[in-house]
Amino acid sequence: MASPSLALPGVLFVGEDERARLVAHLGSAAGWMVPKGVLGWSHEVSVVQRDALTEAIRRDARIVMPEEQIAAARMPLAHQAALKSPLVAVSSRITQKLVDAGIRVHTVGADRVTSSFYYIGEGGSEPQVRVEGDLVAAVGAMLGERADNAAIERVLDGLVDRLLRSLSKDRVNELSLELAAALPRASADGSGLQDVDLESFEKELSTLVGASEKYKTHLEEIAAKVGDTNERKVEIPLYLEAKKNSQGPFELEVGAQKVALGTHDRWLLTGPLTEPSKAAPAPAPKPEPAPAPAKAEPVKAAPAPTPAPAPKAATPQPAPAKAAPTPSPAPASAKPASQPTSAGNIRPLAAPMNPPRPASTPPKAELPVPEPVKVVEPEPVKVIEPEPVKVVEPEPKPEPVVEKKLEPVVEKKAEPVAPKVEEPRAVAKAAASTPPAEAKKGGLPILWIVIALAVAFAAYKLLLKH
Repeated sequence: MASPSLALPGVLFVGEDERARLVAHLGSAAGWMVPKGVLGWSHEVSVVQRDALTEAIRRDARIVMPEEQIAAARMPLAHQAALKSPLVAVSSRITQKLVDAGIRVHTVGADRVTSSFYYIGEGGSEPQVRVEGDLVAAVGAMLGERADNAAIERVLDGLVDRLLRSLSKDRVNELSLELAAALPRASADGSGLQDVDLESFEKELSTLVGASEKYKTHLEEIAAKVGDTNERKVEIPLYLEAKKNSQGPFELEVGAQKVALGTHDRWLLTGPLTEPSKAAPAPAPKPEPAPAPAKAEPVKAAPAPTPAPAPKAATPQPAPAKAAPTPSPAPASAKPASQPTSAGNIRPLAAPMNPPRPASTPPKAELPVPEPVKVVEPEPVKVIEPEPVKVVEPEPKPEPVVEKKLEPVVEKKAEPVAPKVEEPRAVAKAAASTPPAEAKKGGLPILWIVIALAVAFAAYKLLLKH
């Protein structure tokens, strides 16, 4: 299974070559494009080192640089590649001007059909170098009887890069030459974009960078490990390991000129690409059970502190240094004592005063009696009693007055006793003469009195009939 190409523009490119090997390319020209090799070309390109084109030379030759011919807003990645490319492709129309100005110009061409290759180096303080020939025929002639397809392929592996490094004295390599050829040419007549497909370059580079974004940290680690080591094998992320592959030096006759090829080193990775293992998320901390709410215990009244016994007053001792002078007795004619102080103002002594006694030995220092510990009694909890709810009782409705009919009282026959009956008229007159205030005071209304008299009169008549 083919491994995808990964790139860190200007730092690292990892991808398969024409022999399906994973190769790591390092340097400022790496990571801007997928290298395809010069042997697949059918054209030529002239390049110079970027730092050779000084501002004065650009001004005198009226050169427009490749990055000045790219719209940075529309093609930001291609613009960055043109700025970072160590080599600058130049138009054939200004090549002679640069040679005359003392700048070394390297012209390289190849034809995949005839497998021909040529290199021309001219300008500067060095003599001109020109090499041209069929590379397959040159390799076959070197191998002699050992020449076969497999052997020729092994020698052709990296041969162009080795030739360019040797002929240009390490100023030009295959990877940087490919990048310069894919960008606009420095020109003075506006022909720099001829035969250059910037749209495809921007699109391919954008896809490459997008696919490599999630591996950026790992690619930086690979570049650091491979670029800063003298070991021939190192362990790297994403892949198992990187091994340095070295090709020994030899001489190759290209055309009529022999070229000495030095040792060639490349980093080959053991693949395929392995997705980095995601770090297991840290287990979430188990929530600790909430502590049970403390039960409210009734506040126990602290025991009343036992009052410490009052310390005994220390017996004052006279100072041994000086004796107090003996007072002379008061004369008989002394003034009488002042009037006694009222009993309410006299304060009793805390302890009886003993007369001082001379002591032969100094008094022993008594230890200070510690003060009693004050126990702070908790304040009693005030319980707020709810106020009693006042219930408003409805006022009782007055009961209706029901008039009761009085039934005549029938008394049993008995021996008549002749009561002294007043005449009704006299009774009526007496009732009429009774003032209303007295009737109210008696408690019975006048109407009831009249009825009672009428009933009594009727009973009297009935008694007389019998």
